[in-house]
Amino acid sequence: MTSCPLESLPRDARDALLARAPYAADLPVRWAARSATRIDTGRWFGRAPLFAAVLGDRFALVAPGPRPLVRVIPATALGRAVYNHVTGELAFPPVPSGPPFPSLGLDPLLARSLLELSRNVEHESARDGARKGDSVHA
Repeated sequence: MTSCPLESLPRDARDALLARAPYAADLPVRWAARSATRIDTGRWFGRAPLFAAVLGDRFALVAPGPRPLVRVIPATALGRAVYNHVTGELAFPPVPSGPPFPSLGLDPLLARSLLELSRNVEHESARDGARKGDSVHA
């Protein structure tokens, strides 16, 4: 996959991500998609869509709103994620700190491309050495 700028994310999702994780502005967007999952972020009408992105060697979940959800973890942690073909959701393993990640409602081909990219990132980081400071942001 080719890199694209952070502008490939919708403006409200990009603003929420940069407010909580400003270092994301320097990372290339390797993969981004809007999932079918919608979560409560304090909007008056309805729930916010959940966006997923691979930024450099990190994976981010972003849901814009008055109380935005922004979670960033090393993309190598996606290697333990499992796609459930019955529900159409990508389920994540428990994270060591913070609340659990919500499942992502993704098309099977999008989920497959995300998991393949996470494996590529895992091989790249094993070759280059893991970055220090990888953490989870709530």
